[in-house]
Amino acid sequence: MRTAFRDLAVLTKGQVDDFLEVATAIDEAAEAAAGDGEDKLVESVRARGRQDNISFFAFTATPKHKTLELFGTRQDVGDEEILRPFHTYSMRQAIEEGFILDVLANYVTYATYYKLATTTPDAADDEVDVRKASSALARFVSLHPSNLAQKAEIIVEHFRHHTARKIAGHGKAMVVTRSRLHAVRYKQAIDAYIKSKGYSDCKALVAFSGTVIDPDAPEVTYTEALMNGFGEAALPERFDTDEYQVLVVAEKYQTGFDQPLLHTMYVDKKLEGLKAVQTLSRLNRIHPDKDDTFVLDFANTAEEMQESFKPFYETVVGEPTDPNVLYNLQTRVRSVPIIIDSDVDALVTALLNLPPTESARANQQLYAHTNAARARFEALVGEDEETAEEFRDALKSYVRTYAFLAQVVPYSDEELEKLYLFGKVLLPRLPAKKEPSLDLGDEVSLTHLRTETTGTHDLSLGKGEGDQMLPGFSGDGRGPMSEARKEALKTIVERLNDRFGTTLSEADQLSFDQMVAAATEVEDLAEAANANDESNFGLVFDDKFEGIVIDRHDANTTILKRFLDDGDFAEMLTRWAREEAYRRLREEGA
Repeated sequence: MRTAFRDLAVLTKGQVDDFLEVATAIDEAAEAAAGDGEDKLVESVRARGRQDNISFFAFTATPKHKTLELFGTRQDVGDEEILRPFHTYSMRQAIEEGFILDVLANYVTYATYYKLATTTPDAADDEVDVRKASSALARFVSLHPSNLAQKAEIIVEHFRHHTARKIAGHGKAMVVTRSRLHAVRYKQAIDAYIKSKGYSDCKALVAFSGTVIDPDAPEVTYTEALMNGFGEAALPERFDTDEYQVLVVAEKYQTGFDQPLLHTMYVDKKLEGLKAVQTLSRLNRIHPDKDDTFVLDFANTAEEMQESFKPFYETVVGEPTDPNVLYNLQTRVRSVPIIIDSDVDALVTALLNLPPTESARANQQLYAHTNAARARFEALVGEDEETAEEFRDALKSYVRTYAFLAQVVPYSDEELEKLYLFGKVLLPRLPAKKEPSLDLGDEVSLTHLRTETTGTHDLSLGKGEGDQMLPGFSGDGRGPMSEARKEALKTIVERLNDRFGTTLSEADQLSFDQMVAAATEVEDLAEAANANDESNFGLVFDDKFEGIVIDRHDANTTILKRFLDDGDFAEMLTRWAREEAYRRLREEGA
């Protein structure tokens, strides 16, 4: 320091003045630059709020809470404030005035009962994640060929005997499946059943996005265009013709699809809330020859679907969101030492000074400011994966919540904006969580299966229940994750059997093999099978089969009662047994 002052002392007064002038200019430039950065940040914050010179209007049949928060009118009701649409033309009023049809008026629910068995005793005692195993087993049952074959038969026969007659003989149906693979398998099962029966009055299309690889045949890939025989863009127009009657879908065409000839929907996917209303509303379009609609549901209960429709039947109102929810999320994000202020400031400065023409080219430059945070996250995953995932969930919730609330709440906190800008760049750079799938391989088999109706319902909401309140936007995310629970595979199978197989007995053994075996032993049936086609064979078989069921009543009391009381069940069981017995006897006689 002494040397520095000595060197400065030998300067002339003019040189000192010049030095001070330069130093002052540097300080002023730095302050101006800092001011520009702060101004840009303030502008970024203000740009998210409402603009005095712009008006926005929302028109929707299924308002979500976000819609009410952004566009609703705030009203005081007692000591509370609610959000209300500025005008409502309700679903109830539209139904009463004949502009749409009531899709809940004719609703039939089905249930699938099944039993599973472990096929490898050694593996049965292995402990597996309960949640993953339960999901894998349910998926195994839903994709099982016997399950799809039963449902394909129900769908095709119901369509031919009921839906095909609707809308002056032009009625169409939609099959809603739970995944793209399910859509592929359903299309194949429906086509196979139609072909086996020789039907020419029912033809199906399938709709799904992208490419599907069947895990049971990975060498084969499926696309919508390949399975239908024409391009995706042509589907709506082709389905509008009399050439096709059934459309199998996976997400596609569940919203926004306007086809008045749609009369029936076969649902094999869990639906709730907004998704349920939007999906079933594909049926509500009016047509001069359309008097009603019909839903056959394999996956949801009547009560669940009615609850989904209630909020959207009359007027939906909402609770205003507490602005403090954002600060709670900010605290959650900052409680994990991954994001630090110096990284945030560096990225925000670079982002706000980025010329518009360089936005795409500058991604790598922006990413560089998140490298340290990403490295800290990866290190935390190795040490404490649960805390790392809590951080990811909190940051995701924060970014989503801020993007929404900043449009309706006049935040002036620049720290909130900076964390949002940084989090938006960091999130997609965090490595995806590795979720190893559970492959059961050949460890389980389906031993019993029955799909039957559980009720015919009129779920119409009638006069409704007045205003329905939607809760405020919480933005809390999922919070701490529960620790994965493990159990032996055979224990999980037993629990599923208790839940889904309680009404099953040995009489429900898959495909009723014991009845068919008994039928093939009846005298004269083999000769009749070898000498006739299946139709004529049925003239002999059908009468004898009723006797077989009655003779076996000790082992099949439940089936006997249903066979005698339920004509549809008796017809279906007899038809299946006839086909199977005919096939076996012909093979034996060949």
